[in-house]
This record gives sequence, structure tokens and C-alpha cells, in this order.
Amino acid sequence: MQQFQSPFDSAPWTVQPGSSIRNFNVRIGSQQVFDISYDYDFMDFCNEFAKLSAINGDITPELTNGLIDYYKWSTTNRVLVADVSRLTEKDVPQSIQVMGTNASCQGCNMLVIVAFENELVYDRLTGEVTEYTAN
Repeated sequence: MQQFQSPFDSAPWTVQPGSSIRNFNVRIGSQQVFDISYDYDFMDFCNEFAKLSAINGDITPELTNGLIDYYKWSTTNRVLVADVSRLTEKDVPQSIQVMGTNASCQGCNMLVIVAFENELVYDRLTGEVTEYTAN
């Protein structure tokens, strides 16, 4: 099977230079992540990504080392990140809504990846997971 024939491939929409999402916001249950909907740009990506990789109060910059610079972000995959860790009611199932307006002249497919916090303890010698907690 050719790559473009796969239902899991995003071709021909894999990269879309110049695309943008306006009035972007994420809603978890009845709470919005951002106070106001806004035009998501590279600085918003950097700010939200820095929250995800905050180690030692965001003093340790290992995960925000500049692998995705402005040029790569604007001409290839325009990743939109929203940190929802500060929202309450983590143990209650919530609906997730990703809102925005496609401001480009062509259609776009969105792949939404929802990551949530889990804790696990594993034995480094055997690789066996000894304890798992879903938060």
C-alpha cells in the first residue's frame, strides 16, 4: 500500500505553509483554557510548550531547546498546544472541544492528541512496570 493510500496518512495535507487558525480555544467541560479566543502564533506555541516541559519551575530548559524554530513552525506542521493542567475536576470525565476558524484558502485536517498524566514505577534492569497510577 502506498503511503498516501493509508487512512492514517495525512497526505496531501501533511504540511500547509501559511495556514493559520483564528479564534483558537480549547474547552474542557464548561471551562475554556484561554480567557479569550485568539489568533495562535509561534509565541503562543512557545509559551504553551514551555508550560508542558516546566522542570524545576521552568528553570531547566531541556525540553524547550529550540528544535522547532519559527521557520520550521510556520512552513511545516503548525502544532497548536494547549496546556489544560490547571483546570479543576480532574477525576470527572469531561468533553473536549477544540474551537477555531481555518483562515487559510484551503481545507485542513486536524489531528488532536490528548495527553494526560499517569505515573508508573518500573524496574530499570528488567523493564517491568511495578506500579501504575492513572491520575
